[in-house]
Amino acid sequence: MSELESFGVVSITVIVVLFVYSISGAFFEHKHIHIIHETGLGILLGILSGFIFYLLFEDTLRSLYTFNGTFFFYILLPIIIFCGGYNLNKRRFAQNFFYIVLFGLLGTIFTFIFILVFTWIVNENDLITESFDKNVIKLSFENIMIFAATICASDSVAALTMIKPEKYPKLFSVVFGEGMVNDAVSIILFISVELISNEHVETWKMPLELIWLFIKEFFGSMIIGILFGLFTSFLFKRLRFLTESVILEIIILLYVGYASFAICELLELSGVISVLVCGIALAHYNFYNLCNLGQISSKITLNSLSLFCESFIYVYLGLALWAIKGDEKNRIDTMKTSWVFILLEIAICFVSRGLSLFLLTMISQIFTGRQNFKLTFWELNIVWFAGLIRGSVAYALIQKLDYKNDEEKIQVELMQTTILIIVIITTIILGALMPFYISRNLQIQEHRNNKKKVQHCESIRVTFLGEIQGGIGEYEEKYTKKKSKFYRWLAHIEERYMKQWFIYNYNERKQEIKEQKQLQKKANDGNLPRRQTVQFQRQDSQGYNTRVSKVIHRSTINSKYTGVQQIILSIDVPNEVQQYSNNEELKTQMQDQNDIREVDENLEQSNIK
Repeated sequence: MSELESFGVVSITVIVVLFVYSISGAFFEHKHIHIIHETGLGILLGILSGFIFYLLFEDTLRSLYTFNGTFFFYILLPIIIFCGGYNLNKRRFAQNFFYIVLFGLLGTIFTFIFILVFTWIVNENDLITESFDKNVIKLSFENIMIFAATICASDSVAALTMIKPEKYPKLFSVVFGEGMVNDAVSIILFISVELISNEHVETWKMPLELIWLFIKEFFGSMIIGILFGLFTSFLFKRLRFLTESVILEIIILLYVGYASFAICELLELSGVISVLVCGIALAHYNFYNLCNLGQISSKITLNSLSLFCESFIYVYLGLALWAIKGDEKNRIDTMKTSWVFILLEIAICFVSRGLSLFLLTMISQIFTGRQNFKLTFWELNIVWFAGLIRGSVAYALIQKLDYKNDEEKIQVELMQTTILIIVIITTIILGALMPFYISRNLQIQEHRNNKKKVQHCESIRVTFLGEIQGGIGEYEEKYTKKKSKFYRWLAHIEERYMKQWFIYNYNERKQEIKEQKQLQKKANDGNLPRRQTVQFQRQDSQGYNTRVSKVIHRSTINSKYTGVQQIILSIDVPNEVQQYSNNEELKTQMQDQNDIREVDENLEQSNIK
């Protein structure tokens, strides 16, 4: 079989596998079957396909089912990250920004330090041995740093599908935001460590150099992403002819997102952070510059592309498992594998994740007060477990490594096989255990919440009337979060200047944009039907209040970097049918109007005659 024919066989097979994967995942979600998560299902289907390829076309297909890290980083990942930023629930992200930064940014750095220390101890005690030859493999300190930075990347997609955002908004937002920030920070850590390793920096200078590179990568990439997002918003505000074509609107969004990614990669910064921030800026300002159809189409198009890329990645992770197996005919050796190292690293990930969350929680409670820390022990358990699954980003990062000699080749192969097997094991096994673990912790959390409510009600009943009012006031004040002066100042700058500069005709459309946000909030927070009618109060040009009805249609989107969200399509209801609440009244009124119209036409004709 020629290379072209073999490529065709693989392409058709992968498309069939993706089709089966999509249908099966939707069926499991519809039937609420959580025996295996859809990401684990994609990997298993990829493993099965790889096994068939290995039996039938071993000599021709080895290079085709090898996971390509470059293709992942420069084609697939920018689309996924850009979609995540564009569809980010900014309100929840802002409300829980402290916890997301605490666990996503600082938690990833702490986990990196713990994994680095524990892996160095394992390496120094000669515990890394080959599975078959029992030869001891020594990793250099630079490779240990790269390995620790790589394996920090987690995958919280399995946990997100188990947590209902309308019932547990804080927990869902923390898990979702922490997972998104974790991937970005892990990539920055990997890039920084790789630069230090290539420059052969002295050991005592490494921490300072790493901190400087991390700050430069993070903030430099963020500034570039913001500039691209603001420039595009201003462009759409001024050049309104761009909104005449929905296809043109979406294409320009994709061009801008990828341009911010490419510029950062050219400047040796983090394209992932840039494209993420660019997507957030475009959603915050430019979304309201698009036409109504463009707003809906942009979300649907980006989510479709993101879901396809994610599905492709999981299937190819299963295929990549067979790349470990050598080929005697072509004199390709089996890649180095150490099951002792694999099991030890899984345990290290568990311990490092727990230690980082525990220390950060303790430090936060010391500085902010225990009462101000709103996550309970059971919710922290879920956050801990959600971050144990290693994601595709980890394996894609390690695939970027190269080697110069045989000694480096052995170390690189060992790290690649270790991370690939850890990703597969944690995704399949922990993904299957996730529903039971999360549901158990949420049941305990809900039971304790109900118990606190009962105790609070009983404490109110036994007091006098005057004390009841004071008690309720204190209770409400305790749980009502006041906005700080800094937040109010930012809101003033945002309303007074930023929205005026970057949103088309903002003063006249302010009420319309507010209603749109209320619709999205209502759809995401409530367990509502897919189609319903809602009403808003508006002021006309003369200052009179009028009621406007809208019919909204909801469609659910769910992927790794978007979480569970609702896309809203709203249609204005004509004034003459707003007052009727059911179809029978509407039909009767419309029939009456038709009868009256016929009578009028007959009278006109008779008068003419």
